[in-house]
Amino acid sequence: MKVVIVANPGAQHQHSHAEAMAEGLKRHGIDTEIQRSPQRVAARVAVCWGWRMGLQLQRAGRDVLVMERGYLGDRFGWTSLGWNGLNGRAKFVTPDDGGARFRRHFRLKPWRAGGDYALIAGQVPGDMALAGRDLGPWYAGAAQAAARTYGLPARFRPHPEAARLGRRTPAVPGARVTDGTLAEALAGAAVLVTFSSNSAVDAVVAGVPAVTADQGSMAWAVAAHTVGDRITPDREAWAARLAWCQWSLDEIRDGRAWEVVGAKLREPEAA
Repeated sequence: MKVVIVANPGAQHQHSHAEAMAEGLKRHGIDTEIQRSPQRVAARVAVCWGWRMGLQLQRAGRDVLVMERGYLGDRFGWTSLGWNGLNGRAKFVTPDDGGARFRRHFRLKPWRAGGDYALIAGQVPGDMALAGRDLGPWYAGAAQAAARTYGLPARFRPHPEAARLGRRTPAVPGARVTDGTLAEALAGAAVLVTFSSNSAVDAVVAGVPAVTADQGSMAWAVAAHTVGDRITPDREAWAARLAWCQWSLDEIRDGRAWEVVGAKLREPEAA
C-alpha cells in the first residue's frame, strides 16, 4: 500500500505533522510520499491537514485521513486523526480500553448545579465546520432564547482566532461580550450554548452543561440540542472514546497512532 501525505511546506505545523506521519507510516512498512498539492495524488489513501484540503481529496476519490487540532486539553499539543470528514462527521477508530487513556491524561470535573449566566460561544467566520453558514442570526436567536428560558443574562464570547485572522464577529443583541480565556468565561456559566464549537467539549469536561446545535460537534452525544434544555448525562463512555480521537506528535511519529487509525482500512467495507 502507498500513502500520499499532502502538506504545505510553508506552514510549519503541516510540515512537522507530515514528517511525523511519514516516519510513523514507514515504521509499518508503508510506501510514503509527501507532496504539496492535492492534485494528481497517485494513491488510494491520502493524509492531509484540515478538511478544506481533505474535501478536495475525498471528492477525487481518495480515502482521506484528516489531521486537525485535538479536542481535549492543550489542542496544540494533540492532533485529531479522523477519516473522511471533520470533527463529528469524521470516522474515528476508538478502541475500548475502559477509559484508561482518558484517565491517564485528563479528568472530568463534577457537573455544576448553578451559575450566573448563559455563555454563548462564538466560532471563527469562514471555518470549514460551518460549511459557509453565517452564524450572526443564530447567535442572536440563541442569546434571546437563553435569557428567556434559563432566566439568566446571556454573555457572548467571540472566538479569539476571529480577531487574529481579521474576521469580523457580528454583534449579539442582548448579550454582554466577555473577553479572557475560555476557562475564565466558563467559571460562572450555568450553561454553554454553541453551534458546533469545541468549547462545548471544554465545558462538558469542566462540568458545565452544554447545548450544541450541529451534529458536527464533538460534544453532541453529551449535550442538549435545544436552547432551554440543560442535561447532565453520564460522560464516561464519551470521554473514553474522545481520548482515542487525538494523538501526540510522538505517537504519530513512532507509529502507535497508525497502528490504531490504520485499522479502518482493514475493515470489510474498505477492502
